[in-house]
Amino acid sequence: MSATDRAITGLPPRPGASARAATPDVSALRRDRNKAATDLASTAAAAQQPAEPEKKPSNKPTTVYIAPDVLKEARLAFKATQSAEADRNWSHFVEKALADATQRRAVQHNDGNAFEGEDKPLPPGRPLAD
Repeated sequence: MSATDRAITGLPPRPGASARAATPDVSALRRDRNKAATDLASTAAAAQQPAEPEKKPSNKPTTVYIAPDVLKEARLAFKATQSAEADRNWSHFVEKALADATQRRAVQHNDGNAFEGEDKPLPPGRPLAD
């Protein structure tokens, strides 16, 4: 069989295909074209807008051990006063509590000045005895 004897044929029609299916459905092509045009327009609009301000670095997760009765009272206080104190969430409540305790200690032990020194990691683990 030579190269000139071969006939080029397409795929056979699908079983159960109607005569109307002989014309290809181009709705998916149109949908993709319109989506691409919309994406291009939104990209161009985004390029014209001023750059977003830099986000602050995310907060550092930490693990602490708290006595169950202290934790219970703190959670109850948080739930009861979240709206009045404008606490965004539990982490915000705890962060504010730490800031208040730090400020109180600065006033009491350091003439109200911020503590200075090298910020090194604290020793890991719990103390051997409570």
